[in-house]
Amino acid sequence: MKASGQSTKQALSGAVPDRAAEGRPTISVVVCSYNSRDRIHIALESLRNQDIDEPYEVLVVDSGTDGCAEYLGRAFPEVRVVRSERRLFPGPARNRGVSAARGAYIAFLPDDGVARRDWLRRRVAMHRRGYAAVGGAIMNATPLHPVGSAGYYLEYSALIPSRRVLAEQSVPHCLSYERTLLERLGPFPEEADTGEDTLLNERLRSDGVSVGFDAEIQLGHRDLTRMRQYLAHQYEHGRGLAQCVERYGLSSSIGPLEQSTPRALARMFLRYPTMRWWHALGRIRRGRPRWLPGYLALTPLVWAGLWATSAGAFAEWRARGSR
Repeated sequence: MKASGQSTKQALSGAVPDRAAEGRPTISVVVCSYNSRDRIHIALESLRNQDIDEPYEVLVVDSGTDGCAEYLGRAFPEVRVVRSERRLFPGPARNRGVSAARGAYIAFLPDDGVARRDWLRRRVAMHRRGYAAVGGAIMNATPLHPVGSAGYYLEYSALIPSRRVLAEQSVPHCLSYERTLLERLGPFPEEADTGEDTLLNERLRSDGVSVGFDAEIQLGHRDLTRMRQYLAHQYEHGRGLAQCVERYGLSSSIGPLEQSTPRALARMFLRYPTMRWWHALGRIRRGRPRWLPGYLALTPLVWAGLWATSAGAFAEWRARGSR
């Protein structure tokens, strides 16, 4: 990556280079990696090919057991690796990346994401227009696979490439931030397996921060294409959702921790999936109406994922209620 004309040093085992000793990049990209040795190269190649004419850096926060850190040292020597021997869930991993980053702006790319060539250039341009937080869109990188497309519609209907839909988000996602904004908001929450970005961005909204949206800031997400993995992934999202509700007071249609079993079942297996399916339908109709036939055709797979999320939330609710 372009990094002030010098090859960027690796930061292994969490060690971070002295910031005062090196020129600061304009923007840092944090990639959280857990056992991503076989897929992360695509994300990093997309970052290597950015068309921005300013220095930027890429950091990989790695906590897996598949030798990814060693692979990166050979294949992507320009990438800084922040290594943890202990598994890091997304909240702690993001925080480690933010602590190590040196850029004035900080963005995040999933290890299964593909950034468009102008992804960083457009983000920096929006930040320089005065936005402390900048939001973009997520595209379906598995458009020909039914399970992958169902996962895309289920998770990213609020992030389709439509400025109207992006601006409608009650809690914005897929953001990059001014460093000073993250310092003011505090760290990503670390006590939930997933949902850390939702919780932090709720703080951002409560703080009155204006978010700049550009539907042309796009990354492609390579969604899971095996049914078992898809359902297991959605199940873990359900567990994370229930953790956010119980530990951080996140408002959700699954309801609070203190509720009867019949009410929890009705909310989690009927109200919650129905509302999510319906809201996704509305967003697609408003933002990408040509996608409606595909979404409707994949409704059985979407609902399978929704019920897997419900099952994860219910399992976590039962576990929490018995403690």
